[in-house]
Amino acid sequence: MPTDLQSRSQYLVLAEFCQELINSLSNYASGSVGLPRDILQSAFEALQSVKKGDLFRFGQKPAAALGSYEQMRTLEQVLRSHGQVDNALELISSLLREKTAQDPAKAKEIIGLFTKLQTKALWNFEQPTPAAAPDISELCKAFGTA
Repeated sequence: MPTDLQSRSQYLVLAEFCQELINSLSNYASGSVGLPRDILQSAFEALQSVKKGDLFRFGQKPAAALGSYEQMRTLEQVLRSHGQVDNALELISSLLREKTAQDPAKAKEIIGLFTKLQTKALWNFEQPTPAAAPDISELCKAFGTA
């Protein structure tokens, strides 16, 4: 079981990354700190990999914020399945382009997206394997039709 725990811990790493981004952007939105460029750039690169469908290659990048399959799969489940990757990329890109003006509204939108991602990562840690549908022959036996 150590392998299972090790792969499941990747969900906690993702949740921690999201929490760091959320905290940094919350402080930025309140005006107490500057824009957290490094973590935003890491999130931007991760989202670009998801958009390209390049989940396996992304895990090979040494400086990637999200380097494991479990982390990228979770990101894909939350943002790609809801069509929010482009929105997140545009919001992050827009914030990174800004030189002086703070935009708390954009920061709060990004916080919302990464809060969803964090919630899914924690859920996947607790319930790592989705319940598989029973084999159809087993269902037929159960209902006496086989």
